[in-house]
Amino acid sequence: MELIKIYQGNIISARELHTFLKVKSRFNDWINNRIKKYEFQEKSDYTKILVQLVRGQEQYDFLLSITMAKELCMVENNELGKEARRYFIKAEQTLQVIKNNKRMEAFSKLEASKERLLSNIKNIGGTENDYIQIDFEGKMVLFNGKPMEDVELPLILLKGRDFATELTNEGFKAGIADLEEVENLNKKNHKEVRVMIKQNTNMLPENMNPEKPVNNKNIEE
Repeated sequence: MELIKIYQGNIISARELHTFLKVKSRFNDWINNRIKKYEFQEKSDYTKILVQLVRGQEQYDFLLSITMAKELCMVENNELGKEARRYFIKAEQTLQVIKNNKRMEAFSKLEASKERLLSNIKNIGGTENDYIQIDFEGKMVLFNGKPMEDVELPLILLKGRDFATELTNEGFKAGIADLEEVENLNKKNHKEVRVMIKQNTNMLPENMNPEKPVNNKNIEE
């Protein structure tokens, strides 16, 4: 049952939380006092947005992180606060399971793409060592020199690596049969993925944090 709407998986409206908790003080007084007293930080804990005009006056809402919403519930120190906090904790756990499952699915796809790359390299007379070098050089380009282990990659990088590797596999269909060409193509594909990630996230792969290694145990947890 949805007690309080969670937007985009991790955002809570402070106004909706204020209503649910049945706080007696005015919304603006409540949220501003809480921010000041508990030293919540804009952008990391909340974002202030204009939602509508009321009688010609601006009205704001605060988009809260789940962590901040849990803390606000805790300091209310009443049954509604406890209920909402338990709800947010359960939502976080569910989101983590979904996230782990998505990472596991992406990791499995990447491993399958790498197996096809190995097979394609062997089909043109290469060895497993040739494959290891070609794959590693691609990762070096993606991370600008210091690659992260595949099992630790965030979801976006797992998908990016898979896409780059599959593009390299497509090169074999076009008739590539030279190991140097394969290596150069794989590096080119990983470079293009690096550019796409930068353009769409404003972050570079080497600045992203590694995540808990992907394995079946993580999914069960």
